[in-house]
Amino acid sequence: MFHYRLKAVVLAGGKGERLKPLTDCVPKSMVRIVGKPVIDYVLEGLRKLPLDEVIIVLSHRKLAKYVEDKWSNIMPLTIVYQRGEGIESAILTAKELLGKQMFILAYGDIVISPKAYVRTLETHINSGADASILLSPKLDVESYGIAYVSENKIVNVKEKPLPEKAESTLAIAGIFVLPPTFLDYVEENSFTDALNILAEKTTMAPCFWEDWWVDIGYPWDILKANEYVLKDLKYSQISSNAMISSKAVIEGPVIIDDNAEINHYAVIKGPVYIGKNSFVGDHCLIRKYASVEENTIVGAFSEVKYSSMQPSVTVSSHSYVGDSVIGEYSVIGPHTVTLNILPTGVKVSRLHPIRIRGKMVTKLGAIIGCNVYIGANNVLYAGSVVESNTRTRPHTIITYREAS
Repeated sequence: MFHYRLKAVVLAGGKGERLKPLTDCVPKSMVRIVGKPVIDYVLEGLRKLPLDEVIIVLSHRKLAKYVEDKWSNIMPLTIVYQRGEGIESAILTAKELLGKQMFILAYGDIVISPKAYVRTLETHINSGADASILLSPKLDVESYGIAYVSENKIVNVKEKPLPEKAESTLAIAGIFVLPPTFLDYVEENSFTDALNILAEKTTMAPCFWEDWWVDIGYPWDILKANEYVLKDLKYSQISSNAMISSKAVIEGPVIIDDNAEINHYAVIKGPVYIGKNSFVGDHCLIRKYASVEENTIVGAFSEVKYSSMQPSVTVSSHSYVGDSVIGEYSVIGPHTVTLNILPTGVKVSRLHPIRIRGKMVTKLGAIIGCNVYIGANNVLYAGSVVESNTRTRPHTIITYREAS
């Protein structure tokens, strides 16, 4: 399909400030989406391309070790630690390794089908352009970089424009094909300005992507990524090593990973992911778009829906977790409830109202950091944020704090 080879740069050195408190204990690109770190989705996409080398720019040793252990025998990798702050420094960290050839640039925090990477390179080759960018329509232009297209050419890009001033809804979707001259422009300019100089001096082609993609920028983006990935699940994948009670009810499609245990009378209503070595207790209900990552325990008579439990979480018995994200090694005490309908008029970036029984509501549960202990009989208001390493007393009410 492709008749030449090139290099790719993955930008995975960001601190993930907007993802806090979840990134207090893991780098942004290692947040789990349906059993895999975000970086896996990026590398699985790049694996479809004819690459001589994938240069991963990062700043966290935990991520470096994971990538080296998982991917070094699968594709040609070079790991470099980012020098300086910001996207410009990240790109320039890889400059010496790129030489004077065209290269792929990919953000290390996007979840998208591998087909998008192939589409971008194919579009670039077929267009004959000097550069190409994957673009996808989004409503929340103020939280993305936006491209302006005229006569099938990108003529200008802007970073997070005000909605009332934005004349385009085409978001930059995090995959680029760029010439070596771009590296020279970045040395003297911001990333956005360098793209605009490139658009002015050369031909920059748009590659339009109509399917889903998620930029993992906010904690609730994890929930949307889980939803999209699980929606694409066509059939159940149940490990032969999983231990499932004959009295449990499994309605697919579901993924139940190695050594997961589903106890008596538990109900799993897919699409759902149950991770390795996880335990779902008696009479639990795990339903639509929940992702229960590895080594997680859901106690008896608890319900989990549309939520992400990162690895090694414990949800004690008789609890309800809805529309929430729980960080690694956190514990939810028994009889705890997360409320999940935001107050009328509250707006959260990238969250949109849905219609329920004739009423438009915006749903968001709790965002809970790492190593948190939520005491028994707690109530967490919709949109509440619990910082990492927090302990709450029994019978505590955790009130809403604006999450955006």
